[in-house]
Amino acid sequence: MRRLLGIICALFPGTGLLWADESPLAAADWAVEAQFPAPPSTDAVLTPSPQGDVRARRYFAELAGEHFLLVRFTYPLALQPGAEAGLYEKSEAELLRSRPGEIRRHEAYVLGPFAGERLVIAQHREGTVREVRLVVIGSSLYVFSAEWPEPGPGAAHGARLFESIQLRPGYTDARVVQQNERWRELGAGNFRLRYDAAQWYRDPSDQEPGVFNFLRPDRKAEAQFIAEEHAIEGGDIEAAVLKTAQDGAESVTVKKRGAKYRGTVQMAELQFTARVEGVAYLNHGYFYSGPEGAVQLRGWATEKNYAEVADDITELLDGLTVVPPKH
Repeated sequence: MRRLLGIICALFPGTGLLWADESPLAAADWAVEAQFPAPPSTDAVLTPSPQGDVRARRYFAELAGEHFLLVRFTYPLALQPGAEAGLYEKSEAELLRSRPGEIRRHEAYVLGPFAGERLVIAQHREGTVREVRLVVIGSSLYVFSAEWPEPGPGAAHGARLFESIQLRPGYTDARVVQQNERWRELGAGNFRLRYDAAQWYRDPSDQEPGVFNFLRPDRKAEAQFIAEEHAIEGGDIEAAVLKTAQDGAESVTVKKRGAKYRGTVQMAELQFTARVEGVAYLNHGYFYSGPEGAVQLRGWATEKNYAEVADDITELLDGLTVVPPKH
């Protein structure tokens, strides 16, 4: 987070822009739009985290020593409702650590139905004042910043930027936005997986094409999604799954065999226990091989933890769909 929040503190080279050349910002995947003094520059920053890259897209411009910046941070894990306060506290602490200053005002900031925070900071070393507003919309943190030399019209220019910020159509219902950002979709060949990104995140170390590993923040369960372009040799997906499990386990015991329909496609459903290094892991999965290719989706946990995560694993499995191939 420190590297990303340091973006807010950066000073960008001057360009002599005139506010009269006002330019709209309406990025396609952003929840907000605003007016910059001229077409802003833009770039992206990726910062590794244990759950994967934190992505920051920023837009910035400078006007005679006044700096204007909008940043959107997106995270591998979707935010749980109520997590906003903790994120604000952490972000503000990192902000002040990277560039110490005197907080002159710290108060609530509201954008539509979304509650955020506003800070006004005196940067004595630079002789500037900086106003920063933070607001979580869905699972994204938006940071809006204006900084200006303490004497002069900068405060009015900053106010003009902040007054121009508004929610785009489709982002005014907080509950809908939260659900849209929390549920994400992964596609591989003719298979799609819709999953709850507040419960599962992709393993950042994934390297093998067509193989996607999922972890939970509490590490009480794991899951794997494997998509192949062609049907498996012999066509018996259940036998193939159990053979693979047996190759890597001391013993495998099938607890349930069944069928599961995902749309009009019938899949094999298996629950089995695999004992590895003396620990029993309960597996639950949906498996299919046919004209669309082959897919394996299973989640597992130790027998001790399985009851606690069983509903989350089933919910993940039910997010699997098969897209008919085009002829």
